[in-house]
Formats: sequence, C-alpha cells, structure tokens
Amino acid sequence: MFKKILAASALSLLPTLALAADLPRRSMAMAPSPVAAPLFTWTGFYAGANAGYGWGETRFGRTYSGKTDVDGPTVGAQLGYNHQVGMVVMGVEGDLGWANVKGASTCTAGGPFFSCASSADWLGTARARAGLAANNILFYGTAGLALGGIKTTGSSDVRTGWAAGAGVEYDVDSKWSVKAEYIHQDFGKNVYDVGANSVSARSTIGAAKIGVNYRFGGSSASRF
Repeated sequence: MFKKILAASALSLLPTLALAADLPRRSMAMAPSPVAAPLFTWTGFYAGANAGYGWGETRFGRTYSGKTDVDGPTVGAQLGYNHQVGMVVMGVEGDLGWANVKGASTCTAGGPFFSCASSADWLGTARARAGLAANNILFYGTAGLALGGIKTTGSSDVRTGWAAGAGVEYDVDSKWSVKAEYIHQDFGKNVYDVGANSVSARSTIGAAKIGVNYRFGGSSASRF
C-alpha cells in the first residue's frame, strides 16, 4: 500500500518538474569592469603671481671704469600655457613685474672719481618652457626674451636681452600649484654719451622666485 502511495505522489510531481525544466535559467550577475581613473595632466592655460629677490651687476667701460653690484626685491605676475604628451610638458610663459634692484659704486673717469649707479625699475620675460612631469611634480627649463627698465648713470632705457633658467612646480589640487625658480637675465652692453664722454654699461640680473599658479580648466581627476 505504501509503495502505491509513493508512486502516485511521484507521478503527480512530473508535470511540475517538466515545467521547471522548460523555464530559462537565471544567469550569474557579472561584476562591472573596473574603470581606470584618468591621469592628472598639466595641459591648460594658467595665471599667477610671484615674488622674489634679484641680484646682479653693471659693468661700466670706456670713459668710466668700474663695476656696480645691484640687488633688491621683485614682485610680478605671470601668464602661460602648458601642453603635456606622456611625461613631456611643453609651454610658453610671459611675466612682468615691479623691481627695486639697484646699487651704486665709485667709478674712475680719467682720474677723478665718479658715481656709477644702476637700477632696474621693472623686469619682464617672454619664454618657452620644457620639462618632465612626475605626475603632479614638474621639473622644467626655460629660455627666451628678457625685458627691463634699466637706469644707469646718464641713461634710462627699456632694454632687451635674453633670459634662461630652471624651476620646479608642484600641483596642490589639480587647480592650484606652487613653484620655485631661478631666472637669469642678460641685457647686453648699452653704449651712450654723457656730455662729451662715451659710456658703456653691461647689466645682468638673476632672480630667485617663488610663485603660485591657477590653472583654468585643470583636470579634476585623481593624481594617483
């Protein structure tokens, strides 16, 4: 009797098992593929400010003979653009600012002493930059045109020359960065007349600066 009941129960379950076999099997959910975070980039326009200290010399010749050492503070602003390919960063930068780099010494003029003074009231550059980026740290060299309002005894001119230097820049949060750099400016030799005397003056100024930059449209991606 028990065997008959068991057989009947099994037969009654056959339609249910057949229906279950026809149902589609639920596929195992696939984990989403990891998305790599975009890398930080130095590409973009930027603007900022800088402050530093300059020092150098003016060498006088011809009628006057002597050397004047100059030094003093500088404050300015910069504007530029970077483009990064791989680790290489190329760009351009211009800067302009106030300077109080000055000095005076005693020069000789055929026997009597004469005061040879020199000063830079403002300084500027237009330079190319090239460097290597280690993620959010940029090491760069730079070179280009130097400009300055240079005064020497008997002369006041806007002088041009060449500029070259190097620096390092550190990105803080993909928008703001801080930098430290050294720029050397050589304004060449200026020849002019003071009364009946012919004077030559060659001025060079180097400046160590710290600065801050704000990058427009900078990457908001993680730097790491």
